[in-house]
Amino acid sequence: MTLRTVDYQYDHTIGMDDFAGRAFRNLSDLVVSDDEVLFVLQRGESVHNNPSIKICTVGEEWIGEFGSYGENPGELVWPAGITLDQDQRLYITDEWNQKVLVFDTKGTFIKQWGKKGSDIGEFDCPSGITFDGEGNLLVADARNNRIQRFTTDGNHVDSFGEFGMGDGQFSMPWGVAVSRTGDIYVSDWRNDRIQKFTRNGEYLCKWGEHGQGPGQFNRPAGLCVDGDDHVYVADWHNHRVQIFDSLGNYLGELSGEATMSKWGAQLLDANPLMEGFRQTAKYPELEGRLFKPRSVKADNNGRIFIVDSCKGRLQIYKKA
Repeated sequence: MTLRTVDYQYDHTIGMDDFAGRAFRNLSDLVVSDDEVLFVLQRGESVHNNPSIKICTVGEEWIGEFGSYGENPGELVWPAGITLDQDQRLYITDEWNQKVLVFDTKGTFIKQWGKKGSDIGEFDCPSGITFDGEGNLLVADARNNRIQRFTTDGNHVDSFGEFGMGDGQFSMPWGVAVSRTGDIYVSDWRNDRIQKFTRNGEYLCKWGEHGQGPGQFNRPAGLCVDGDDHVYVADWHNHRVQIFDSLGNYLGELSGEATMSKWGAQLLDANPLMEGFRQTAKYPELEGRLFKPRSVKADNNGRIFIVDSCKGRLQIYKKA
């Protein structure tokens, strides 16, 4: 797909929808390491109580998973966002437990911080999480309508934002991303817009409104910024990822071109009856399309990873 002067090529799909094992169910977010290992955050379903971190490679090699359901230290209920530091520690937000939890990449629990509330350092549905240019964590504190900044030890540094529709105000911020120059981008979920701030949280600009057209949103969720300062927004209820330059000029969108993943193909080869059901399903033209994507991430190799949440898969594009 060519978007103005940028060419995006669909590459492959990872995953299949199932509630256990080498599969995904109700995904929230992902992070990719420098050695091409994917840590995929699964929210799961309440009937199965199966939130977890699924681990695989970009080349679809299954590695394993970790995570357990509950409210005790190190347990998860509604995991929402995930990021990775240079010391290979994973930081995960949990909207139910109102905490940031820290694990190593083997799944060993290290620490956690946070509790429900609106005071400094407290949370009400923490969602997106990422690092700023100084090695501090930015957390979208959704129902407190602010972005909080912490050290990796959980010490509060500063915050910005308040409830409202004006410049620099939020109504349930969901995603947060940082550019290579340190600018901060926030997906303002209920205001259906993106806001851009300096590294210190000073308002710069905004774009978007409610709708289905180019540059409009219907509940923007996760977002990221690549090395060329292109901004990718998971436009959740419009079932697409929109792409902008750093000033909010619309460049294009990705709506999904998924093919069968290796995992899915192996399952169907072993279960011909399931393949028969697939061949007789209604609306086969929709099989490859995105359905409520919740997050999008870019790596250093020009790849775009879309969390196709409600279809239990990741769609990967390459930027030419």
